[in-house]
Amino acid sequence: MGFRSAMRARHPERTLVEIAGGQGLDATQYDLVRAALERDPDIRAVYSIGGGNIATLRAFDDLGRECAVFVAHDLDHDNTRLLREHRLSAVLHHDLRQDVREACHIVMRAHGALPPAGPTLPSAIQVVTPYNMPAQATAV
Repeated sequence: MGFRSAMRARHPERTLVEIAGGQGLDATQYDLVRAALERDPDIRAVYSIGGGNIATLRAFDDLGRECAVFVAHDLDHDNTRLLREHRLSAVLHHDLRQDVREACHIVMRAHGALPPAGPTLPSAIQVVTPYNMPAQATAV
């Protein structure tokens, strides 16, 4: 919702095409993306909050279409490979271990097991591109 809101506020002239229901599965994602691409020849970029990114790119390829910009979430095995191949422009990544650690600290503070702390900061988001991939990600 944040992405849609920001895009509509900053670029109201752009049309956003939302694809839902793929559950991050390649088989269903491919069909949904291909249908959207066939309906709208102006689609040139993707912002994906879920999986199915390989299928999304395959739909573009099968229709001979360029995906000029592709931003995905999470530095998983598929996205790491796609970044290495320069098929993704960027991946928005956050450290889930740090999120869980912070959640545990909040619960522990609420029960008095840890001293009070200042305000809780939002999770840090890393923007990972093919040019700044962490060393451990390139070994995947």
